[in-house]
Amino acid sequence: MSVEDTDVVIVGGGMAGTAAAAYLSANGLSVVLLEKQESYTDIVRGEWFAPWGMQEAQRLGVDEAIAFGGGWEIREWTQWDEVVAPDEAETVDMTHFVPGVGGPLGFPHHTVCEAMAEQAADSGAKVVMGAQRCEVTAGREPSVRYQLDGEPHEVRARMIIGATGRGGRVGRQIGVSMRTAVHHWGGGVRVEGLDDWPMDVQAMGTEGEKNFMVFPQGDGRARLYINFPTHNKHRYRGAGGVERFLADFELDSLPDGGKSVYAAAKPIGPLKVWPSMTLRPEQSIVAEGAVLVGDEAGNADTVLGTGLSCALRDVRVVCDILLSESDWSPEAFEPYLTEREARMKRLVFGASIIAKLQCEFGPEATERRRRARKLMAENPAAQVLGLLNMVPPEQVPEFGFSEFFAERLFRETA
Repeated sequence: MSVEDTDVVIVGGGMAGTAAAAYLSANGLSVVLLEKQESYTDIVRGEWFAPWGMQEAQRLGVDEAIAFGGGWEIREWTQWDEVVAPDEAETVDMTHFVPGVGGPLGFPHHTVCEAMAEQAADSGAKVVMGAQRCEVTAGREPSVRYQLDGEPHEVRARMIIGATGRGGRVGRQIGVSMRTAVHHWGGGVRVEGLDDWPMDVQAMGTEGEKNFMVFPQGDGRARLYINFPTHNKHRYRGAGGVERFLADFELDSLPDGGKSVYAAAKPIGPLKVWPSMTLRPEQSIVAEGAVLVGDEAGNADTVLGTGLSCALRDVRVVCDILLSESDWSPEAFEPYLTEREARMKRLVFGASIIAKLQCEFGPEATERRRRARKLMAENPAAQVLGLLNMVPPEQVPEFGFSEFFAERLFRETA
């Protein structure tokens, strides 16, 4: 077995893992990054950075890699819905919420990860693609054993960063279990051919039993998502699933009935469906010799769209501790735990409100949305949780996270 020593070993080469590897290696630490894929492919992940997430990318120095990997600025957000005519849908300018950032970015996840992994390697990190069967040992002498081309390897480090996403492969090995809650299901596919869709406008809306989203990526490409009720979770499985998925964008609430999407879209990646889960860790995400970041540390319902932004915040906070402290004991990460707990409390609460408004279906839910839109038009304060998609969670007014606010919002829409 080959054995090597390093400061930090990162398990998981997604957005969080590659960002951490690039940032730490650029600042003088030795890093080994382990990724199970032999090469980056489209496995359908989140592909949207909120403006506050791009601010974190700038602080980590990976914003240029994101642009090189296909990052595309989206300037406007239109909220379509079956309760309003398409030409009456509200449009929000998203470019002015975070100074020096502009609007959010849509991008192909796999090509951005590849660009960030290349940046990490150029900064001195060792990037191992195709690392299989990672066995994590935390404690005073942290190490990770893995298989590469059938041969065993071991990395001994001062710290292990777990960044394997919702699969939680590192978390489970250090004893972290998750409470899970599923509100609805979702599916996504990447397409091209949307030449008549304005590439600076993202869409979100609800019609029938579908909450639909269009996130442009430039040059007629976009990631399409649909959230749908749990009882309908098999709708897009099996033969013809992609065709059924695209046909479901024939929507009266979209301009031209959605023809610029469903009739023009040509899939350029796989279709995947998943339960939209909220994950809450039941034990500490910091152990001696190991720390979890990104979805592996817990997440909010994906309807909020802040998972990747949250992951980069995790990376920045954790890595700044590693770079500023000689003591990497669990106590050193107390600021991370405190900040993340407060942040996730807000994100989980906000996501639950948005899911109730946008991802519940039927006559009662439709009337709730109708009244909510009217209330928000009359009282902009009722839109406060929409800021979570734009500004850092700690900058959103506190009243939006109170049970009183939620009770008042839904009472007014009842």
